[in-house]
Amino acid sequence: MKHKFLAILLVFASAAGQAADRTWTFSYTGFYNQDTHLFDPTYSIAGSFTGDDRNGDGTLDGSELSSFWVDTTEFVGCGSVNTPYYNCGMDHFSYQHSSLQFDTKVASSDPEGIVSRGQVISAGRSVYSYLDAPFGSSESTMVWTNQTRFDLQSPVPEADTYAMLLAGLGCLGFWARRRQQRSTAQ
Repeated sequence: MKHKFLAILLVFASAAGQAADRTWTFSYTGFYNQDTHLFDPTYSIAGSFTGDDRNGDGTLDGSELSSFWVDTTEFVGCGSVNTPYYNCGMDHFSYQHSSLQFDTKVASSDPEGIVSRGQVISAGRSVYSYLDAPFGSSESTMVWTNQTRFDLQSPVPEADTYAMLLAGLGCLGFWARRRQQRSTAQ
């Protein structure tokens, strides 16, 4: 009975260790500038996302994220803070086997409507940015090409994961030793 209880406890402990959210960082570098008709190898967008494939389908989707940053904007939950002067959102998110797809938008203006700016990103397609101000306006569209480089940093296991592994190995070692002592005593 005691052994069954320990085995069940180990199974639950390992499942709890696997349920922790993980964080990935990413960047896309090198885009074709539609306005200048030149490839810009230094233009980049970068960010991070944190989540866990809770339904076990092998794809991390927007409902399984706890955070998603692109440059300086956090897109999980940002839609709940929309005002007449600030609007942001994430229309789509999907990560599977080093393939990252997302669609985001952010727009802001001052209360008088004198200055407004925004950005729409469709990963794998384009980054559209604009700025309207009394001193001038600008727009740019940067397009993904086959030269756009995608870098992804997979999560490094956290200390609690290693602690859980060591505790499990220690329990298995203890269990094996007790079993060996019992067999030699009989």
